[in-house]
Amino acid sequence: MNMERIKPTRSGLFAIELLIAVGVFSLCAAICVGLFVRSEVMSQDSADLNRAVTEARSAAECFKAVGGDLEKTAELTGGSLEDGKLRLYYDQDWQKVGSCGTGVEMLFLLELIPETGADFAAARLEISGPVAAGDLTADALPEGECILSWNIAALEVAS
Repeated sequence: MNMERIKPTRSGLFAIELLIAVGVFSLCAAICVGLFVRSEVMSQDSADLNRAVTEARSAAECFKAVGGDLEKTAELTGGSLEDGKLRLYYDQDWQKVGSCGTGVEMLFLLELIPETGADFAAARLEISGPVAAGDLTADALPEGECILSWNIAALEVAS
């Protein structure tokens, strides 16, 4: 039994080194792509929060300007009174849309909920979303993630 030992060649070692380098590069590229995708999601969430703050500030100032009157606040903001709450609907680009957001893909909801028991007009302002507009029904709104919640007050009640 004559066994000859096979000696590694230079081209074989080069091929192994090349495969290892490609594997390491692929792993690093996969990690970078994952980070880029996550950064895009974070960027969109940040933009939504900025728009939510702007819309909430506007609604709060309207509420304060009319002394806490929800009907007048609804007129100023373009919202609607539903179940004793002021509601404003926004599409995915933060443009106001009609009641329950017909014809849009995603929806944000601003609610101004009056609070009782104080000597002044107070309310809780919440913005939730985004929710798929297709999930909306006439009877109930789906629970979206609350992205902003403020307590506001109109210290000088208009008469």
